[in-house]
Amino acid sequence: MIDPRSEAVLIRNRETGAFEDQTRNIARYEFQPASHRIGIVFAGRNKVFPYGPDRVQILRSSARRVVTGDDRVEVDGGIWDTATEVVTFTGAHGAWSRVFYRTRAGEMYRTRPAAQVRVVTSGTAIPLVNDVLRYWRTIVSRLDSDDPMRPAFDRLTFVHPDSALSSYLAGAPIESRQLDMAPIFPFRCNLSQRTAVENALTRSVSVIEGPPGTGKTETILNLIANIVGLQHKTVGIVSFGNAAVDNVRDKLDELGFEHVLGGLGRKQRRAEFFARQAVRNAAVAQFVASAPQPPDPRRLADLDRRLRGLQEDERVRADRRQSLEGHRLELRHFEAHLQQDQLPDLDKLPLLRKSADRVMDYLAESQVELAGRRPGLLRRIGNYFRYGSLRALDPSDTDVVLRLQLAYYTKRIAELEREIQLVEDRLRRADFDRISRDHQQLSTQLLHAELADRYRRLGSTVYDADTYRGSRVFPRFIEDYPALLSTCHSLQASISDGHLLDYLIIDEASQVNLLLAGLAMSCARNVVVVGDQKQLPPIPIDAAADLAPPMPAYDCQRHNLLSSLSELHGANLPSSLLREHYRCDPVIIGFCNKKFYGGELIPYTASTAERPMVVVRTVEGNHMRQHRGGGRSNQREVDVIADEVISGHCQGFVDADIGVTTPYRLQAGKVSDELDQIEADTVHRFQGRQKQVVIMTTVLDETWRGRTGLSFVDDPQMINVAVSRAIQRFILVTNHDLLPTSRHIQDLIGYIRYHIPDEEIVDSSVVSVFDLLYTAYSQRLRPLAARLRRELRYPSEDIAWTVLNDVFAEPRYAHMKAVPQVLLKNLLPNFDRLTPDQAAYVRRRASIDFVVYNRVTNRPLLAIEVDGFAFHENNPIQLRRDAIKNEILAVHDMPLLRLPTTGSGEQQRIRDALTDAESRWAHRSTW
Repeated sequence: MIDPRSEAVLIRNRETGAFEDQTRNIARYEFQPASHRIGIVFAGRNKVFPYGPDRVQILRSSARRVVTGDDRVEVDGGIWDTATEVVTFTGAHGAWSRVFYRTRAGEMYRTRPAAQVRVVTSGTAIPLVNDVLRYWRTIVSRLDSDDPMRPAFDRLTFVHPDSALSSYLAGAPIESRQLDMAPIFPFRCNLSQRTAVENALTRSVSVIEGPPGTGKTETILNLIANIVGLQHKTVGIVSFGNAAVDNVRDKLDELGFEHVLGGLGRKQRRAEFFARQAVRNAAVAQFVASAPQPPDPRRLADLDRRLRGLQEDERVRADRRQSLEGHRLELRHFEAHLQQDQLPDLDKLPLLRKSADRVMDYLAESQVELAGRRPGLLRRIGNYFRYGSLRALDPSDTDVVLRLQLAYYTKRIAELEREIQLVEDRLRRADFDRISRDHQQLSTQLLHAELADRYRRLGSTVYDADTYRGSRVFPRFIEDYPALLSTCHSLQASISDGHLLDYLIIDEASQVNLLLAGLAMSCARNVVVVGDQKQLPPIPIDAAADLAPPMPAYDCQRHNLLSSLSELHGANLPSSLLREHYRCDPVIIGFCNKKFYGGELIPYTASTAERPMVVVRTVEGNHMRQHRGGGRSNQREVDVIADEVISGHCQGFVDADIGVTTPYRLQAGKVSDELDQIEADTVHRFQGRQKQVVIMTTVLDETWRGRTGLSFVDDPQMINVAVSRAIQRFILVTNHDLLPTSRHIQDLIGYIRYHIPDEEIVDSSVVSVFDLLYTAYSQRLRPLAARLRRELRYPSEDIAWTVLNDVFAEPRYAHMKAVPQVLLKNLLPNFDRLTPDQAAYVRRRASIDFVVYNRVTNRPLLAIEVDGFAFHENNPIQLRRDAIKNEILAVHDMPLLRLPTTGSGEQQRIRDALTDAESRWAHRSTW
């Protein structure tokens, strides 16, 4: 017999045309020079069978590798765990590899083209990878004996070096690649979703930040369409639970593409999937029969180009609408503030015929002039052409400034209305809706045609649940079902051992801990992480509490996958924020936007309710109860919901449209008992769901026991999830005192209060900062002051500005903002508390160097004055003015911090003053 480690005899199959290894079946062979043939004697037969040289390859071994240690043999994308040796043979027609492997019957071998075989070394050969896995395994070993992660980690004996897990644990750089063709979008898309899909297709690791209602499911669906349909690759879609992946399946089914999905996962789901194969295969046959021709690629490319431009216009329209509503609301506050003032008649002033930007330019420039810089002749001439004649204008008169501020609002609102109309006309003329539909239809047509070609070639196969993972069957299975749905727990057990999917999409990643993420990432080459850091994280793993990770980025107690990747890659992490919001009333998502997303979201929705957000408080008293078995409840809040909120604030909504959420499970149970037709659950369990109306009950009261629960109830991620579940109306039910020592709930209450200025019941000594007005003012004042810095008397204000912004960059103060040169009159509700001298001082355009305010509620928190030595301490006149300002702020209970330029430790002084001011405001009645 032929030595299989020395020679290989391959014979071409007449039917398939492919060479097949027949070495084990051949006793000997001989060359026949006369006939130029090769005589083959098969084992057990004495006859010589002549073969032409085109049908036989006689190969000699050229290399041999014994598989040891961390090495494994990969054959056609699958790992052969029992492989012991690879022998390479070379010949005139190329190289072949023979893989020897162990079986129960003894040693066996198979021969494949060398390109299909390679020896790979486990990622655990890298010390850091091995250290992290050892740390993770220690945690898993402490879990309950029936925890599904235990057997999953037992199976994780080999980490493929090409897997996303190996790259992640080794801290390898993120790889980039070019797109072969422009992506398609069979599902709804916008500019942010385009960027997210392109990032995912061109990076080995990418993150899609999907805040509530921004279309992350559509983004995932478009990504699947491109991976499966255009790139002809494979993808796993996983999450912590089944709800997210079920949503993907349902949406694909609606468009007629569910048959690409392999619904695997836990045992019951897998059984249901395999039981439906006949129905699915019939649907595939019909799908292939109804397949259209691929669309003209030039038409699709042209539509795509035009649509992208129109989507930019669509975003501009939504952004301008958001700005318009903000200016209208702020104008209502401003006009209410001016009710008792008689402003000068400046209607004939040329400046009032200029744009809003020009009015603001004048306000900023006149402020700089009052600070000591008089314009030269050339600038005065230029100002005449910019502003018109200013002869009748006294820029130091507070009433004049107020009149110009009012003009700014009315002009900016009119300009925004015109801009919106122009964009709407442009979208209408271009027939934006039709182009969007046509683009989606052609994308769907191309996807249908590409998939039909695949299934036409594959034919119909029925797979067995017990054998589909075999090394010979699974490659066909994954071609038949190129998108696999599973949980993070189950993906590893759902695919062939060692097989790597091309992509892995982890949905709801903020709830996926590192152990689960690691299991899923061991199964794919590229990973797309979809989630929202501002939503609720996974429950910390107690078993990891006393263990130190090899590197902070892999800390299972502190990180979910999103935060881990952020720490590991920093600014190099390709991350796309989905900005366009489609779910909530603009006022509702506006709170989340200002509070948690830095104003990055753009609502595409329109308000449908007169009061989208409502605060309802109980009667005075301590109504919370702490239960002996653990947990808390508040029957009074349940009664308020049942007796007042449902009838008073939920008219027009059926029970199925209403949801009640709370931080406490016991409270959710009480609500369910009282209102059995209305869904009630904890905030954690409401994540990922939505209702037309959401009622949140906070449970706590002002007893010391109540305040011990505040850190749990006032969690920012908890508040974000609760509010963003509401589509048309959000109702907060809380105690009579409105949880005054909370931070985030107080911001929520303040935000709601600010959005109902006609109904608010406020006994406040200061007025909310006019955020939009002073933001526009600051944008002009600061650059102007910077250009004239050398000529200004007070460059110390620039230093204070820098220090303030450094402080606001810290998480503790991230909800705060400062604006410069705030007109003192803009902070005072009236002059009732002022003496004649104080009132006269305010009327001469008295201002505060900086006002720090809560950017969510617009509530002023702290006044800051920067005192230069020469102008303040060494100037008796200015000292008198300072004293008057101090008195005015004191009588209105407005905290003041004076920063002398001769002092030190400004950052800490500012921090201390901000903390003290916020504490003082928290204990005042604001409703």
